[in-house]
Amino acid sequence: MTFKNISIILLIVFTTSRLFAQTPDKEVIESLIEEIAESSDDELDYTSLYEDLYYFAENPLNLNTATREDLEKFQFLSDFHIEDILEYHRTAGEMMSIYELQLLESFSLDDIKRILPFIIVEPRSEKQIPDFKRAFKYGSNNLFLRTQFILQEQKGYTDEPNIDKQYQGSKFKYYTRYQFDYKRKIKFGFVAEKDAGEAFFKKSQKQGFDYYNAHLQVNNIWKFKTVTLGDYQVRFGQGLIAWSGFSTGKSSYVMSVKKKYDGLRKYSSTDENKFMRGIGTTAKVGKFNITGFVSYKYIDGNLEEADTLTEEEQVVTSFQITGLHRNDGEIIDKHSVSEFIYGGNIKWKHPKLKLGASYIEYFFGAELNKTPSAYNQFEFQGNHGLNASIDYQTRFKNIYFFGEEAISMNGGYALLNSAMMKLAPQMSLAILQRYYTKDYQAYYAAGFAEQSKTSNENGVYFGTEIHPVRNWKISAYFDTYKFPWLKYRTYAPASGVDFFTQVDYSFNRYVNMYVKYKQESKHQNSSDDFTGVVPLQVTQKRQFRYHITYSLSNNLTLKNRLELSEFKDDSEEEKTGFVIYQDVNYKFDTFPLNFSMRVAFFDAEYDARIYAYENDILYGFSIPGYSGRGLRTYLTLKYTVIKNFIDVWIRFANTNYTDRDVIGSSYDEIQGNNKSEVKFQVRIKF
Repeated sequence: MTFKNISIILLIVFTTSRLFAQTPDKEVIESLIEEIAESSDDELDYTSLYEDLYYFAENPLNLNTATREDLEKFQFLSDFHIEDILEYHRTAGEMMSIYELQLLESFSLDDIKRILPFIIVEPRSEKQIPDFKRAFKYGSNNLFLRTQFILQEQKGYTDEPNIDKQYQGSKFKYYTRYQFDYKRKIKFGFVAEKDAGEAFFKKSQKQGFDYYNAHLQVNNIWKFKTVTLGDYQVRFGQGLIAWSGFSTGKSSYVMSVKKKYDGLRKYSSTDENKFMRGIGTTAKVGKFNITGFVSYKYIDGNLEEADTLTEEEQVVTSFQITGLHRNDGEIIDKHSVSEFIYGGNIKWKHPKLKLGASYIEYFFGAELNKTPSAYNQFEFQGNHGLNASIDYQTRFKNIYFFGEEAISMNGGYALLNSAMMKLAPQMSLAILQRYYTKDYQAYYAAGFAEQSKTSNENGVYFGTEIHPVRNWKISAYFDTYKFPWLKYRTYAPASGVDFFTQVDYSFNRYVNMYVKYKQESKHQNSSDDFTGVVPLQVTQKRQFRYHITYSLSNNLTLKNRLELSEFKDDSEEEKTGFVIYQDVNYKFDTFPLNFSMRVAFFDAEYDARIYAYENDILYGFSIPGYSGRGLRTYLTLKYTVIKNFIDVWIRFANTNYTDRDVIGSSYDEIQGNNKSEVKFQVRIKF
């Protein structure tokens, strides 16, 4: 018997009592997404992340055949985790048991428990070209039908606004989605959506839904790694020239600063503008992966009236990204600008080195001519732009280096370089430097940054993760940044500092808790009235959170959270906020019903608002900002009508404010102090 076999047996004996099988259900996935999303102040689209986790929950990944691209779909895995698994394959061969993960230096027991619901260990099998007849017979089909609406009447649906401002449709939002998948080799499907207020089979929307999306993706067929038709995403390097879809930033996963899973992938979300529509493919030629893509579609733009006498080109003052087409003004902007994009990437791979070169060029059917302001002088204007970059990833002993260097057509440039290192088995460190010039222009970029744009920012990020003793984990980051030129609400060069720390403790497999503290200091325009130059003031926001999760049984899980927030500027007034909530998740044994509920009390001024992730229906996401004073509750029910065939979700969420009689503004305004939302969804699997 080999040493490896003896080690495996001992690990099984000594860890079986500590590692336990986890049910690959929605609650596990929700918990992971919450950890990734908890630092976000926006309702980002987590569809692609949810798809990956949910797929592997139902179809566990075989670690013996897992590629780097497969493992990068688990956002909670660091590069140390991924590299350790791949290196183990190269040196020790196939795994015989998942318990061999404990032989890997980077994996703690918590890491193993986190990945356990999504993996298996089986002997390798030879890769096969997809058999289309077999695919259609054994592939999985999922059809979703969803509607949601606000119970209370909003101003846009009344006769109060002018006729051109009234919403043309009902308050119901409709969504349907079909997805076919065969072993991650063949995927196709469609999405159709009608937002609340948009017409449906009448007036401006006689074709039914306002938005349609369709895609086909085939993986690993002959020399082609990926072939995409229809709607798809493009992700290159570290996002300095192109990265569509979900993009990670600063979060409690302080070591996860590297963008992962680049390349082409199908698009099945509801952002109606930032995606590609056409064809893209990645071919494998020796150690090279060669990607090319072409996209043509129409996007929303705020058009100026064309000058018919001089026959000047059409001009847009801005591109619209809301995807809402409810009244005459929004409908005029719909699909008013054509967009043609093409580009490609060449990637050379070696076990310890990866080099890439990327290019993207885009043409718009109208000139972008933004209304001049103090801060937008260096932003993209015109109808033509291009970007090129080189990226790299390499390893030297316990240090990983990666980065991307990019340039735009006007000469602006963006640089991002990072190093991650294992200082000891219990301690990791990440350092990331970025330098984005004020005139760098990249329409599809999504690089690591404090702000939403990849330009006008210089900064250095430090992150560390420490496991001092068993069951304890300390995570922290420090980010310092500067804005060399003016930006929105900051009419002078400015700077800022972020500090974050979180301490996690696991009492046992039933009780987990953490304490988090975050502080952010930055400059922005003074809130006082000035007739001349507006001076800057220092603003500071502090947040403290205590969170505990405890399982009273296999069926019942409870969560409690207390979060405090404080906002200060140069004025003497201090703005504060708090949220305290109780979550209950219960799953019946003999009855096919699960439910999640929350009761949250909050009192927070707007500048001290607090965001909290909420459990929602499958592929539904909610991260509301708690602002004002009141009570928020929700109840989400999932009922399995026929096992492995029909599932039904119902969700009711209500916010009752005690400090106002009017909710919202403009045409979303509600007269009263209650806002209630209802969601209903059916999934049919066949």
